[in-house]
Amino acid sequence: MKSKKCLYLLTLLILSLYATAMGGRHGGLDDEGGWQPIKNITDPYIKVLGEVSVQYYNNWTSSHLSFVKVLNGDTSGHYYGDFQYRLVLEAKDSGLTKKYQAIVLERRYEYYRNLTSFTPL
Repeated sequence: MKSKKCLYLLTLLILSLYATAMGGRHGGLDDEGGWQPIKNITDPYIKVLGEVSVQYYNNWTSSHLSFVKVLNGDTSGHYYGDFQYRLVLEAKDSGLTKKYQAIVLERRYEYYRNLTSFTPL
């Protein structure tokens, strides 16, 4: 009986240590440590995210911005495959090139993207 209790307690200890370690690795999104710079800003996938951001913004606001390029950005991974991208991009508005910040939420397992913010800089 004593050995069963010890085995049970040891199992609980191991599971709680594992849960603590995984929680630290997959913490929430925050500006203090959750965002990491995008290393290859010229990656075609990042360009697509920038283009999609401008298209979504145009659809929401009936604007006529045209995408130019992504200047820089950060990404933050969520648990369960959610990612957020914070992109600084250039877009033309009536011939003038302006800078904008777009935040895109992506759930790759659902093929889902949502533009959560698009603001001029």
